[in-house]
Amino acid sequence: MHERFQQLFGIPLFELFGMTEIVPTCSNVRNARRTGSIGRPLDGVEARVLGLTGRELGEGEIGEMAVRSDGNFIGYWNCPDETAATLADGWLLTGDLVRRDSDGYYWFEGRKKQIIVRGGANISPQEVEEALYQHPAVLEAGVIGLPDATYGERVVAFVTLRPGQSAGERELREFACKRLSDHKVPEQIEFLETLPKGPTGKVQRRILKEMAEGRPAAR
Repeated sequence: MHERFQQLFGIPLFELFGMTEIVPTCSNVRNARRTGSIGRPLDGVEARVLGLTGRELGEGEIGEMAVRSDGNFIGYWNCPDETAATLADGWLLTGDLVRRDSDGYYWFEGRKKQIIVRGGANISPQEVEEALYQHPAVLEAGVIGLPDATYGERVVAFVTLRPGQSAGERELREFACKRLSDHKVPEQIEFLETLPKGPTGKVQRRILKEMAEGRPAAR
């Protein structure tokens, strides 16, 4: 995607990480860019990657991004429980999954709440979607986890195809097999004319999950 954008417009994409609680961005120094990365922490900002138990993880391990700086918020108004769940010993727990490479660059891996747990392994929906996007017939992709009696969750993908293009479920699964570990390959692929999206154009995985479970999709 990054390479295609630069080919079309002649300028690189400049990614960063931010949220209201850290007022508002905390990463990507201008002289330290790496394609596909959200960059390094800004001056005055500390970041680390935490596992499920709160232990700091090493290079290449995927965990929750925690941020500490003078720009962090001090709490949610009249919401002490949410504040306590978000702030820990001066660190802000972002709810986003990242990994850090050997050069100190951070890479976004998805939302903690959206992670798919299959047979004890964590699967990022975004990683599976990016693999599907590499197929020339795929226009949009959305990946969710659904309950599975044996492994806890199974990987399910929803895709829309480009006008005039065709691809079947078997073809896309074989395509994904060449780019993903076996346990990350979607067990089921559904084809839709369009995927539900929010105001910013992002695919709404929550609505896809509600559709798959037969519940009315909340808007």
